[in-house]
Amino acid sequence: MTTGTVLKEIAAVGALLASYPLDRIARRAPEFVFAAPDEPVILIHGYGGGRSNLLALATYLRLAGMDNISYFEYARRQPLTELALKLGAMVDEVAGPAGGADREGHGIAGTSARVYTTAVGLGGVRSIVTLGSPYLLGLWAPRELAIFGDEDPIVTAPIGSIADSIPFGRRVVLEGAGHLALPFLPEALRIVATELRANRVGGAH
Repeated sequence: MTTGTVLKEIAAVGALLASYPLDRIARRAPEFVFAAPDEPVILIHGYGGGRSNLLALATYLRLAGMDNISYFEYARRQPLTELALKLGAMVDEVAGPAGGADREGHGIAGTSARVYTTAVGLGGVRSIVTLGSPYLLGLWAPRELAIFGDEDPIVTAPIGSIADSIPFGRRVVLEGAGHLALPFLPEALRIVATELRANRVGGAH
């Protein structure tokens, strides 16, 4: 990794550590939902993280007009299939009359969203946006926008024939980006918000 990417990763570690105390505050705060209930967004933290790790993304999305935001949390060391089932139950709970939800996941969380889509089809899915999520051959996610960092030491961005064999809807590789910093990078936040806004009810997709 370049020096710039290393510094971004170190800064991301600091931000992640600083976010954990905020988790207690966030859990005590009341949930405010201003948007129509048929336009939910579900945020899923990465392995070993928590909802407060996605504070920057959630704030950005709220400023972009997406207020119906929920968090999917999970314990470590759960099989992907089990995570996918629990995620499916949450989608059913938060989906409104129009059905479906938009989901954004970091790391292995994005993979669980992909497993869920492969298992149940597109009925409960408007879109999936993943950040540095491990990929497996055979997982079908045609509505997924997969974002990777070109200097990610944990999940290498798929290139060449590997990228062609994985049915992402679209794939974006950010230059000078690692893994931990992805949920904080301004360009990644802009891409996520743009994608989710396009998939709003009556939107461009």
